Amino acid sequence: MENICVLGAGAMGTALSFHLSKIGHKVNLWGTFLDEEIIKTRRQKKVDLSIPEEIRVFPFEKVEDALREVKFVIFCISSEGVNYISKHVAPYIKDEMVIVNVGKGIADAPFLTLCELIESNLERYGGIKKEVVAMGGPARAPEIVRGVFTEVVFSSIKDEDGKICCEVFQGKSFKTNFTKDKRGVELCAAIKNGYAISIGIAEGLQEFCNNFKAALISHAVGEMTKIVQLQGGRLETVTGLAGVGDLYVTSQAGRNRTFGKFLGEGMSVEEALDKMRGETVEGYSVVDRIKKRILDKLLQEKKIKKEDFPLLCALHKILYEGEVAKIIRDALSDF
Repeated sequence: MENICVLGAGAMGTALSFHLSKIGHKVNLWGTFLDEEIIKTRRQKKVDLSIPEEIRVFPFEKVEDALREVKFVIFCISSEGVNYISKHVAPYIKDEMVIVNVGKGIADAPFLTLCELIESNLERYGGIKKEVVAMGGPARAPEIVRGVFTEVVFSSIKDEDGKICCEVFQGKSFKTNFTKDKRGVELCAAIKNGYAISIGIAEGLQEFCNNFKAALISHAVGEMTKIVQLQGGRLETVTGLAGVGDLYVTSQAGRNRTFGKFLGEGMSVEEALDKMRGETVEGYSVVDRIKKRILDKLLQEKKIKKEDFPLLCALHKILYEGEVAKIIRDALSDF
């Protein structure tokens, strides 16, 4: 049995707390300032769960208590909140703790991945120099709570912490794997959210469009592969759980798909974001950051051609340049 603190009482934080408690670990669930109602009522509506009594819950101001005497610290924070929260908790992180990031997104410059951002803040604000383990793969929170079979991948450059996480999370219906391709796992986890928007757009444009969606997924995987490999990641990461697996489940359901569907139905970007108020659409910012921070840089260095990424470029035009959603169809003819 391990002592674990989960940071963030959102859907995923609550689901993982439930899973880890169920397989025998002692779990503290700490809520951010956005989770006050959940911590007070012990009810997470997004996963239809009343938090069991064996899980100790802590409000925002009790972060020091939540982190006291724990071995594992799990960041279940949206990409927009990782910078603030990692700074906030850094003074209470100890050298012997194992740190895991579950969030999926691209960090603000000068960092690219969320693990890099957390590692920097832990060192700068807490004086702790540690590698943060990344978790990737298809893991929808409601299904974890219901005990549906789930398989994920943990990644660290050093073997020890990543492999320990595999052992700690492993359960009868929760399978774990390990890879050293941390950059590939983190990039896949973020990028697939952007491409999932295109699947939602297709559904909004036309009912019963499985052929169209399958084509989009195929081309999305091709573009993801190019991006990840150009950043030092591995092909097998893209074709595995962190890439194809996570892209599939995100394209079937989730906030990014829903946001895209609103766009396909004719809403403007502003209207669709307003409709999603209260929900973080990770893919929206990811498309812009991948385009500006990776593709544009590679274009300047003449390592790629613009026509190598027609789907991502079409998404950027729709989300940031005022183009209509139906141009997503035209992107496929450019392959």
